[in-house]
Amino acid sequence: MSHHKNNHGAQQKTKQTKAPHKNNITFAGKIFSMHQLSKIVMSFWIGGSLMMAIVVFPLLFQVVDIVVASNLVGTILNILGYIGIVCLAVALIEVITNHKLSLFKTRRFWYIVSMGGILIINYFAIFPSIAKLKQQISSVAHQIIAVQDNLFDFWHSLSAITFIVVCIIGFLYLIDM
Repeated sequence: MSHHKNNHGAQQKTKQTKAPHKNNITFAGKIFSMHQLSKIVMSFWIGGSLMMAIVVFPLLFQVVDIVVASNLVGTILNILGYIGIVCLAVALIEVITNHKLSLFKTRRFWYIVSMGGILIINYFAIFPSIAKLKQQISSVAHQIIAVQDNLFDFWHSLSAITFIVVCIIGFLYLIDM
């Protein structure tokens, strides 16, 4: 009987050590939890954005004609914007799922909202202004190009700054995970 009590005691001890794990959210049969998926997609987007900004974009402007390079960069940034929106949606779903009503108290939520807001402003306000100025610059005389060029540089610089800010906030988001 003492053997039975030892087994029963061992079983109780096993149950007690496993009890805290019952409160964790598990996704049976799935490879990733939502938290892991969020980490992966945000790392992919932020890392990819930084790689483009640090390596690919400067290389394009060194190797290819400036008009071709700027068109390629614009296309890549457009694609990165849509990837960013999807990644931010995944991250937002993860934060809402894990934090429920206390999500407004988390820095990660505000990082997501900040990145999303900046991304939307950049892609729906600044990018169209740049595209419009590109059309105007290409269709006017050389005297007007010099005047328009300053405005183009302003919008282009503003877009680049928002890109850098989103990457910094994304980096902070990843650190906070």
